[in-house]
Amino acid sequence: MENIIQQIAIEMVEKINKKAFSEKLTDLDKLAAEIFEDCTESAKLIVQEVVRIRNLQFREDKAFRKQEGLVLKEKDRPRQILTKLGMIEWNRDYYYDKGAESYVFPLDHMLGIRKYERIGDEVTAQLLSRATEVSFAKSADIVTGGAVSRQSVHNHIIKANIPEKQPETENKPVKELHVYADEDHVHMQKPGKKRGKQNQMVPLVTVTEGTRPVGSRRNRTIKPMHFVDEKQSSKMLWKSVEGYMARAYDVEQIDKIYIHGDGGKWIWNGLEAFPNVVHVMDGYHFFKELKGIARKFPKRNVKITIVNALAKDDRKKADRLLQELAKDDIEILEFGKYLFGNWEQIRNLIILDIPGSCTEGQVSHVLSERFSRNPMGWSKVGLGKLSKLRVYNINGGKLTGNDLKEEQVERYCEYADRFIKENTEGAIDWSIFEGERAVMDVNSGTQVLLKRYGTDHGILSRNILS
Repeated sequence: MENIIQQIAIEMVEKINKKAFSEKLTDLDKLAAEIFEDCTESAKLIVQEVVRIRNLQFREDKAFRKQEGLVLKEKDRPRQILTKLGMIEWNRDYYYDKGAESYVFPLDHMLGIRKYERIGDEVTAQLLSRATEVSFAKSADIVTGGAVSRQSVHNHIIKANIPEKQPETENKPVKELHVYADEDHVHMQKPGKKRGKQNQMVPLVTVTEGTRPVGSRRNRTIKPMHFVDEKQSSKMLWKSVEGYMARAYDVEQIDKIYIHGDGGKWIWNGLEAFPNVVHVMDGYHFFKELKGIARKFPKRNVKITIVNALAKDDRKKADRLLQELAKDDIEILEFGKYLFGNWEQIRNLIILDIPGSCTEGQVSHVLSERFSRNPMGWSKVGLGKLSKLRVYNINGGKLTGNDLKEEQVERYCEYADRFIKENTEGAIDWSIFEGERAVMDVNSGTQVLLKRYGTDHGILSRNILS
């Protein structure tokens, strides 16, 4: 059996040698493409041969099968799966498991192939990651050359359990954090393809350690970590933020946590469990409102007067000015509600020596580029899954096939609940970071048995490496 694999490898080398040292070699790029195709095709043949060897070895081990109560019912049922090498095809045997009183394909279990799965996890991970940047159809075309449909990409996104990017360090001491919160507004699909618009607010929170200059007029956030919630719940979103901050930073050493926002109630309700939180109005939103009013009264120095009143905490001065202006423009009343309803937050923007806000930029970069700039409609589940994955990628994560197979580590929202409870009780047990990750056993007895068989018998080591 090992001779077949060796023969495949020898034939591949001979093909490469023949092309590489041909007198007709005049195009290096073409040579590279042809060698790549030869290597890919040879790799496919080797993988298929390895799978065939495993199936035959299990079939011939009658003593083991009798011991485990596995009765051969049918040989060589065909199966295929799309992998990074292309479509892999093989035949495997069908057995009856007396103990479980069910029919099984042992080889599928040994190879980690799930029932009805037709696309490998590594290919799926590539499809999903690409879909965070381009359309489902284009993702399928780029990754598989159109071998799968846009609907298949969508279906795998819906099924995926999106991971969360873990912090690079834990319990890091910092003096202050800056949290930027804003939302995107995304067009949604209406039931029954009804006409008209339906929007969904998608909250975004970005936790940073501040900003640093990267030019004369530009700054860059330090260690940004973005968060969205799959169900667009601001409550669960803030829980995730709390869990991340409690895990990534030594919260007892943080002097101030600045939350920058546009005045939305969901923003000001964030991080209620944390001390030393300071709310700061986003400068873009405030000065946009203020400039709009000031343009209507160019001779009244509205902007300077309001800013000075804020700096001196003189509400009466601001109120007198707005009362006078309201006689000529009813919109002044709305601005007055906005100003006095967010007075402390706006005043913090004026008087505190802290980095400016970048909430609009974060939303534009993280969400709008994919979800709201083009005329498309999203399903609620699809939007939630894909926005979470896009955030995971932007945070520096890289989705792999293992992420689609393994049990996930404790999520930030779950950690936040436990952290807050322990903090309230006055004792935080940081030993959670020292323990090994728990592995949940979700396999049936038959699958455990077959995986043990694949390890103990060392099929490849006996037949390929001997």
